Amino acid sequence: MNSTDPIVIVGAGLAGATAAQTLRAEGYAGTLVVIGDEPQQPYWRPPLSKGLLAGYAEPEHIAVAPPQSWADHDIDLRTGITVRELDPAARTLTLNNGSHLRYSQLLLATGGRARQVAGMDGARTLRTLSDALALRDELTKQPALLVIGAGLIGLETAATARQLGCEVNVLEVAGAPLSRVAPPWLGGVFAALHRSKGVRLELGMRLDRVTETADGVVAVAADGRTNWSADIAVAALGMVPETGLAERAGLTVSGGIVVDEWCRTSAPGVFAAGDVTVRTHPLLGGLYRIEHYSNALAQATAAARNMLGNRTSYAPVPSATSEQFGTRLEICGWPDAADVYGERGCSVRGEPEDLDFSALFWKDDRLVAAACVGRSGEFEQLHRIIRDHPYTDVDRLTDPAVDLATIVG
Repeated sequence: MNSTDPIVIVGAGLAGATAAQTLRAEGYAGTLVVIGDEPQQPYWRPPLSKGLLAGYAEPEHIAVAPPQSWADHDIDLRTGITVRELDPAARTLTLNNGSHLRYSQLLLATGGRARQVAGMDGARTLRTLSDALALRDELTKQPALLVIGAGLIGLETAATARQLGCEVNVLEVAGAPLSRVAPPWLGGVFAALHRSKGVRLELGMRLDRVTETADGVVAVAADGRTNWSADIAVAALGMVPETGLAERAGLTVSGGIVVDEWCRTSAPGVFAAGDVTVRTHPLLGGLYRIEHYSNALAQATAAARNMLGNRTSYAPVPSATSEQFGTRLEICGWPDAADVYGERGCSVRGEPEDLDFSALFWKDDRLVAAACVGRSGEFEQLHRIIRDHPYTDVDRLTDPAVDLATIVG
């Protein structure tokens, strides 16, 4: 390794931008290059389906940092550039213009792309700033909108469009919304919320295709039904990690780039952070991946410190946040690791019917997850309890008279 070669970050999303900022904050004074394939400077992705889509935030409002700050911190930010190949042995990258770039250390923060499903050519996706701005322009006309997928992004998009006056229909293959992050009963709480606001939500609906017509789009179910037509369709079917570069370079990949607790990949001098990474988990067994901005921030910070030799173990308690029709849902930990994940297989503080409650999930005597609606203060406390005091007595945690702050300390 030539120490005069730059540290290079591939990926100019939140993880890549955070790592670059952390490297400078931790005292790295050498050459620092950040490469991103989108034309825009780094931005926050969560507002795409909420504030930006609704029109009360603009691109400059969701920028990770002011445009001039990258130059002010001597960060060579290169946007609209794709890295074609990585040679870990030579510590060299090949860019899409054919040029080569050597590195002393490399961080892969390549994130992911919207999941594409065969037959959905008539539906657009919502993953990038360009996607969101194009859809926002359409929503100003108050079109009939068809959302395919009732995960976090699908429901946020549906809520935003409905609040803009659009007619909204949501189709979901699972029996409840939010099936990837929440148990069915909790998904049912949000199904009721959406229906109360006029969203037509149909569950257990497997689609065969979405096709464009002269009048808009038509969805065709696997059983041949064609009951759903709209002006626009959005497929919110999750994301796929961008692992191609790592795979071609021979790094260990299994549903994401495999990293250890120090954010190191299988190649010397190559680290990874953010949505693209997977790591082992003692509760769940096997590998798991976290798709949320809080993980991108924290893991990128840890990766940057480890690149500088400041050993920082990263063992996160994952979290996710969503806001729909002014109702805030926050989830932390691993709900699907609980002993009972199904119908109210948890302890509940508060009243789900009032959209004011916390649900606590247990594995044996260990608190492994919490989901809070309308209780952000309590959520922060439960997040810390899962991390620092997971074996707190069940009766104490579920007693509504107990102030959780006394447990957190």
